Amino acid sequence: MRKLILTVIFLITFSLPAWAQESFDNMYCSDYHSARVKVVSDSSARKISEASMTRAGNSVIRINSGQLKDLSKNARSFAVNFSCARLVLGHLVKGAEDIYDHFDQVGNADCWAVGKLFYSDQIDKNGITALEEEINQLNREQWSHLPGPVRVVSLNDTCELKPLN
Repeated sequence: MRKLILTVIFLITFSLPAWAQESFDNMYCSDYHSARVKVVSDSSARKISEASMTRAGNSVIRINSGQLKDLSKNARSFAVNFSCARLVLGHLVKGAEDIYDHFDQVGNADCWAVGKLFYSDQIDKNGITALEEEINQLNREQWSHLPGPVRVVSLNDTCELKPLN
């Protein structure tokens, strides 16, 4: 029994991808009520990150580190931040009234996600341009694993991010 336990621990320890060691465990996200969102690893999640609500009304972000392994750290962080934005902005609670409202919500979530990267000094204006290019080059198969609908991402044009200085 002890050998089995040690074998399982060994396999778990060395089978985790390097991306799982990024600081998503320490990521802070709050929902529309300012309650802390639980961030969990879920290898069965279809998308790289998924925002959801439990039956008890608690907000959760499930992260599947096995999806889209070839994306840059900034693109992966953007995807997780997009899921956080949906919870912060209350999109899962309010919903969209029509398709126009839906795409307004998506645009707001995109800006919130890139804003979190920009204002925490993880990315600059040139990095945002590189992030846009990387995301816009994804094919439909890859888009099916990224949160949000298939879209052209134009973060520099629509988000109007300005340095705080």
